[in-house]
Amino acid sequence: MLQRTLVFRTAVSNNSFVKVRLLSSFETDEYQFLHKSEIPTYHFQKSLRRLPIPGLEESCKRYLNAARVVLSENDYNETEKLVKDFLQTDGPKLQKELMAFDHSNKNTSYISEPWFDMYLRARVPCPVNYNPFMMFAQDPDPKQNEQLTRATNFAISCGRIKRALDAEVLAPEVFHLDPKKSDTAFFRRVCKNLPSRVSWFGAVLFKAFPLDMSQYTSLFGGNRIPKREKDILHHSKDAKHFIVSRNGHFYRVELFDQNGKLHPPNVIHSTLAAIIKDNRPPAASDECVGSLTASERDTWADIRTALEKDDTNRQSLRSIDDGLFIMCLDSLKTEDHQRLVQSLLCGDDGSNRWFDKCFQLIVDGNGLATINFEHSWGDGVAVLRLMEETLRDTSKNRFVTSSQQPDSTITASNFSRKLDWNLSPEIKHNITQAQKDHLNRCQDLQFATVEYTKLNRDSIKKHKVSPDSVMQLAIQLAFYRLYQGFVPTYESCSTAAFLKGRTECIRSATDATREAVLKAHKGEKLSMDVFKKCSDMHSQLVKEASMGKGFDRHILGLKITAQRLNLPLHGLFTSKAHEYMSHFVLSTSTLSTETIVFGGFGPVVSDGFGIGYNVVASKLGAVITSYKSQRDAAKMAESLNESLDFIKSSLESN
Repeated sequence: MLQRTLVFRTAVSNNSFVKVRLLSSFETDEYQFLHKSEIPTYHFQKSLRRLPIPGLEESCKRYLNAARVVLSENDYNETEKLVKDFLQTDGPKLQKELMAFDHSNKNTSYISEPWFDMYLRARVPCPVNYNPFMMFAQDPDPKQNEQLTRATNFAISCGRIKRALDAEVLAPEVFHLDPKKSDTAFFRRVCKNLPSRVSWFGAVLFKAFPLDMSQYTSLFGGNRIPKREKDILHHSKDAKHFIVSRNGHFYRVELFDQNGKLHPPNVIHSTLAAIIKDNRPPAASDECVGSLTASERDTWADIRTALEKDDTNRQSLRSIDDGLFIMCLDSLKTEDHQRLVQSLLCGDDGSNRWFDKCFQLIVDGNGLATINFEHSWGDGVAVLRLMEETLRDTSKNRFVTSSQQPDSTITASNFSRKLDWNLSPEIKHNITQAQKDHLNRCQDLQFATVEYTKLNRDSIKKHKVSPDSVMQLAIQLAFYRLYQGFVPTYESCSTAAFLKGRTECIRSATDATREAVLKAHKGEKLSMDVFKKCSDMHSQLVKEASMGKGFDRHILGLKITAQRLNLPLHGLFTSKAHEYMSHFVLSTSTLSTETIVFGGFGPVVSDGFGIGYNVVASKLGAVITSYKSQRDAAKMAESLNESLDFIKSSLESN
């Protein structure tokens, strides 16, 4: 089962958004680049460690540990027999072949290409099934939270990041274990002067760990193009424009001039203002081509092939494919969280979206800004870096202000043009059908939110337990109270510490959480020993997963190896128990950064919950999704609140 992954990074505190400056010149590097790092962007890539392949016996042991929590006694006993047989028969050979294949492909990781392949071969629609969303925190100055102002500032900031990436002066992504000692001028000077092939080792001496940045090259100018059986990823490195969608119309907006320089703020501001003021009526529903991107992939592939037979359509599609990103200017103004989630995850009927794009920057009528991104090209590391950098940048640098009027000397048509389409009656029918199908799928979706202020990250840490483990325990308890069972649970974890690492699964339903939940269900207060056991076990799983020692990707790699060699699959891979182990009823991801207000994604199985949660300095929160015909997101949210109350009471009683 494919998983959408939102990866956490060190939070950018809103307290740092207090020093505001106005740039005096738009020709200098100060405006043209986000910053100019001493260490080149990809300086550490050549020396990154490769994603390890765990030992066969280690992975089998971890597999059984996870299985014991969620399988019946009979199913577990049968699984245990299959694992023992696998270790004595097919396992060692597949392990040897996997390691040999990995050794012959040293420029990547053993999971990278299979992971791309699984996403691109998936035939279900991208929205809800794969594309997640993450909403930015608002600007510290309420006046700046206005649609045109915010859209302009974010577009400029994205351009500054793109220029820094192209010039390889964007600071490398580095995890600093002790920032006071390693995030220093001395560290940067030392690492800069080290040859690339050994630079990673030099950074580690400072207890700083460079992360893989291979996905950053796909952050801008990418688009997933539908093809029969397997989609392809298109990437334009030299694009100078982005796409704006408004009222179902698409516009090409030039962000850079012919020399590759970022246009001054008044140009971008006035151009976007003209699009917002464009008084043409919304596109007819059967002419909203963006809705087609919400279709099942083979269906969309056939329709796109038909669209491309016309020169006008082909040019418009190429502009969208090549565009740096899509900015969706929505008219929606609502404070209702459930309505917001529906808009940001589903995009209503899809008419003002292009779900195939590397990322969509959605700015609604209230000035709320959100990223919705296509997931096959990468995981959350690059997207979250983009979000943190742009939020910091737009809060520090007022490229335009809410009191600023569009420049009347700017001719917007010199910098933008509306994309045209020639749509046959058949394609118009296809668009209408795509909208109906998408709305029908989303009609069964249910959204709920949790905002719990009685506990927070710091209050939990005072008890010397992991805040993330407490939230995962609360999720287990909430589910058990509703359904009296334990189910496969997925918590996403990045393996970006390794060359072309993707993700690993943290199986956060453990023996420790099972014991705690059963005690809590009986009404027993949980002791600190119980909390500590849950925390220690969870922390160990996080450590193993982040270090490439989880079992899910390894077991998958062994299965794919058997398929590649045309070998019959061992019973371990074909058993109903194994199928159930991959049926993630609880799919969770943490968004614990002050940059994000909330974010979420759809359930990964029809009878599951998608839970995007955050644990920050002020509160705990979650966005919960489900298909209401099978699960009740509202009841799960209520149960999660009650579970957090119980956990709070237990912590305080200790």
